[in-house]
Amino acid sequence: MSQNLIFNSLLVITSVVVLGILVMPRLRKSEVWQATLTPLSSIIGSGFLVMAPLLAGIVGLNAPYAIVGIILVAYSIGHVMRYNIKYVEAHHPSHAHLIERLREPEYLGNVVLVVAYVIAVAFYLSLLSDFFLNYLLTALDREYLIRGIDNDVIERLITTAVIIFIAFVGYFRGLKGLEKLEGYSITIQLSVVVALILGLLMFNVNFEGEVSFIRNERPLLVQMQMLAGVLLIVQGFETSRFLGDAYSPEVRIKSMRIAQLISGGIFIATVFLLMPALQGIDLVHIELSAIIQAMVPVALVLPVMLVIAALMSQFSAAVADTSGGGGLLHENSDGRLSTKLGYVVVTAAAVLLVWTFDLLHIVALASRAFAAYYFLQTILALVHNTKAGLFRSKAAIFHEILFIILAVILGFVVLFSIPAE
Repeated sequence: MSQNLIFNSLLVITSVVVLGILVMPRLRKSEVWQATLTPLSSIIGSGFLVMAPLLAGIVGLNAPYAIVGIILVAYSIGHVMRYNIKYVEAHHPSHAHLIERLREPEYLGNVVLVVAYVIAVAFYLSLLSDFFLNYLLTALDREYLIRGIDNDVIERLITTAVIIFIAFVGYFRGLKGLEKLEGYSITIQLSVVVALILGLLMFNVNFEGEVSFIRNERPLLVQMQMLAGVLLIVQGFETSRFLGDAYSPEVRIKSMRIAQLISGGIFIATVFLLMPALQGIDLVHIELSAIIQAMVPVALVLPVMLVIAALMSQFSAAVADTSGGGGLLHENSDGRLSTKLGYVVVTAAAVLLVWTFDLLHIVALASRAFAAYYFLQTILALVHNTKAGLFRSKAAIFHEILFIILAVILGFVVLFSIPAE
């Protein structure tokens, strides 16, 4: 009993220490770290808790290998985005004619991405509201919180209130205000994630027996199609592309790389370490609450900490995608629409979606939209690289091969990916 108390106390202390490090003035005043917050929030918020059970349900014990492959592909797509920030976005005079010819497909990709951001904001915050309300009603042991109003309406009211709050901060405080929101939420989230990883490490050390899962067996092609859908859970790094009003290309490139490395490490660590703890989870119908409850054998304090982290993750992802969407609208309008008004447009459209659509039915469209955007960005980079330096250097040849491979992968994702359930 005393050992359990010591261990649980250690996890809490670890989380507090990490929290203290992340709020240090030196880090908060770092331009690179501030620029890292948006892509990092968007990537991690998409599913650091659900990735392990999703992959376990698809490929079983091969989940750790699958996540490594997914992260490598995602990092390569991030390399495409960084290439375009450095070369295509910069409007090099020697390539001016080429850039203008590429603007039309890029504009189309941006329009598609704006729609995806709107859906993502609405979806993330709807998940937040659903998760929060379910835990609240479970604690109160009640089916309805307010007489005469069902849970669905309450969820939408909560979602709308949070969206309006984000819009208010975005309009009156701009990107810096949204970054503060991201900073608070991602800081709490990261402090919990470190404690989670430490707890899982100790759990794995003491774990005895073999790991096995009860899941649906699927043909290899279906598994590949579902893995293609899972690839889009680690999206979000592209938000760096639309922070040009506040940060230089060099800062955005560096911060995007940092965000991908941190998030990639978290995804890989959690998938590897969560395997033994997931044996009692229903991998056919995955519930976030069930994943959190599965952490009780790991450490008694983790479920409470993960509830907070789960709420923060959805909130930070929604804020990050609002930032990306607003910046994208500003860019697409050639500066005629301010970034602040862009935030309002994104959030207003998200509220409309919340009250008019079943988001579970259209979130798959957002995933395909992100994949289509990455595909167009890859084609953009491929054409630029071909015109600018094919066979002139080893780097140009490397990029040519990489971009072709990624275009094929993303084409497969757009055409054949299916939701991982």
